[in-house]
This record gives sequence, structure tokens and C-alpha cells, in this order.
Amino acid sequence: MVKSCLGATRTGEEPLLQVTESEGGTRMKALRGVLAGMLLAIGGAAHAVPYHFVDWTAANPGAGTASGTITLPDLSTVTVSFSVIQVTGAAGSFKFAQTSGGTNYWSPSAPYISSQVDNAPPDSDIISLIGGSSTTTYKLTLSEAIKDPIMDIVSLGQPGFNVTYDFDRPFDIVSQGVGFWGGGPTALQELPGDVLQGAEGHGTIQFIGTFDSFSWTAPTSEDWHGFQFGIRTTEKLDPSVPEPASLALLAIGFAGLAAALRRRTR
Repeated sequence: MVKSCLGATRTGEEPLLQVTESEGGTRMKALRGVLAGMLLAIGGAAHAVPYHFVDWTAANPGAGTASGTITLPDLSTVTVSFSVIQVTGAAGSFKFAQTSGGTNYWSPSAPYISSQVDNAPPDSDIISLIGGSSTTTYKLTLSEAIKDPIMDIVSLGQPGFNVTYDFDRPFDIVSQGVGFWGGGPTALQELPGDVLQGAEGHGTIQFIGTFDSFSWTAPTSEDWHGFQFGIRTTEKLDPSVPEPASLALLAIGFAGLAAALRRRTR
């Protein structure tokens, strides 16, 4: 029976791992099965899924506060609070909020739908900002840790006039397009330092990771731009599903191990 070795050895030492041809064949089959499952998981993670948005139930623009809840399919809820905080610690303010009715600025829905996100905000709820200070912070606080939340944005900036959101967490632009006030397919740009720039930008950004709060500033004044916040699930409900990037790294690792084993068993 021919034997081959996995792992480097020096003279007089036993190989780290010996594999017979029959053992190698069995292990190759097992690895191929695991790799196939990983690739299926990656493919499944790329499909659009429904997101659940905040039902804003209270807002006080002058005091810089708003609150609401997100209801998930199992009827559990996540409480969301929004606050505007000046550098002195005093409360700031924002333009306005819609908590029950009003104009639906999320129409058309196309800028907010992508291969990751299946739906735009379902109603007219929105919080709108003016910005104009690099020391005033806008903060969202959640009642528990959330995985990969999204923010839908309407009318960030104007044609020829850029407005930025400077976030404290990394994000990706997952969709954008022509929205309520116009815009286009490249009106939103991701800049270094977790900065989102808009020139009449309408679209969706997705934050990367799991957390229970995030914040941003809007240094340039514009009247106005708005946002809505949504989640797919919570860490408590879905603690074990790796993010797509993690799944891809695992799949690459399995593929490399399978290739090494195949070479060694020839």
C-alpha cells in the first residue's frame, strides 16, 4: 500500500500525518461534501431577504429625540432610540419626523432593493436632518445587538452639491438609484474613513458587524435629507450564521486543504 505524508518532516522523524490511498479517497469525498455545503451557504447568503424597519412612534425634533420599535416575524421586538447630541453634551435638534402618515419619500422603491435586501421601507416613517456641524452627533441606540443592519437614505445632497455622513462604523453601499427627488446610479459614494457622500443620493447602506449602537455626523448643512433604519435579525435570534465574507474564507480554506490532500495521495 502506497503511503504519502501531509506536513514537513526532518530525517528520523515520523511524518505529521500519514494517509493511505484509500483513506485519502474517503477524506477527499468528505471534504468535497463539506465544500459543496459551504458554497451553497455562500450562495444562499447572497439572496435578498426581507428587512424589518422601525415603526417610529414618538419624536420631538426640537429636543433632538425619537423612539420606536422593530417587530420581527416571531413577534419579538427591538426598541430603537435616536438622539442628537451637541459637543457640550446638550441636546441638539433635527428637521422633522413622520411617525404616522405623511408623504412616502421611499417611493419609488427601486433604490432600496438589491440582491441582499428584498424590500424598501413599508410606509412613510422617516427622520430628516439638516446637518451643518462636525461636532453634533446623531446616535441610534438599540435594545440589543443587531447583525448587519441597514440604513435607507433619501436625498443626501443635491446635484453639484455634496453632503456627507461621517459614520463611526464601516458600511457598504448595497443599492442606489433614482428616488423621490431624482438622483442616479452613482449619486452615493463611499469615501475613506467610513464617510458616505451624496449628491442627491437615494439608496441603502449596510453596516458591517454586530452591535447595539452607532453614530455619525453631518458636517455640511442642507435642507434636508432623511433616513430609515432596518434589521434582518438579532444576534440573539441568529447567533451562529457566519457573514458571507466569513463563509467565503472558510470555503477557500477547505478548497486549499482538499487540493493539498489530493496532491499528497497521488
